[in-house]
Amino acid sequence: MPVVVPDYHLGVVVTDLDRAMAELTGLLGVRWLSPVRSGNQITDGRPTGDGPMMTFSAQGPPYLELLELVPGSIWSTPGLHHVGYWAADAPAESARLAEAGSPLEAAAVVLAGDTEPGVFYHRTTDGLLLELVEMGRGGPALAHYLSGAGG
Repeated sequence: MPVVVPDYHLGVVVTDLDRAMAELTGLLGVRWLSPVRSGNQITDGRPTGDGPMMTFSAQGPPYLELLELVPGSIWSTPGLHHVGYWAADAPAESARLAEAGSPLEAAAVVLAGDTEPGVFYHRTTDGLLLELVEMGRGGPALAHYLSGAGG
């Protein structure tokens, strides 16, 4: 079982990524990495379209992730969206969460060309999503991005 530590990220859905970035820079002094498109969402084993445009704060951990709203997707409601954490075996951890009563809401691929999801979203009773990220798939790509070299 993974231990949730406060050194990864909190994801927030925003209606306008550029506006939110500028607002949080002005209010809190947050600096941002270059926005990129996140992996494609998969629901019921089928790709359902592009993921949102997103960015991470340059400061961290913990990082703040902003994801631009995508109507009709898992990213369709503004506000606190998820607590992200690493899992060594995300599919197994996803199954454990489902068995514990936290249903799988959606999954997403991590890298272009991936066919198997490396990110899983489970909903708690109160609606918070837990985002499991496969360390072996998402870890290297995210480390590259967070270093500033990714965009």
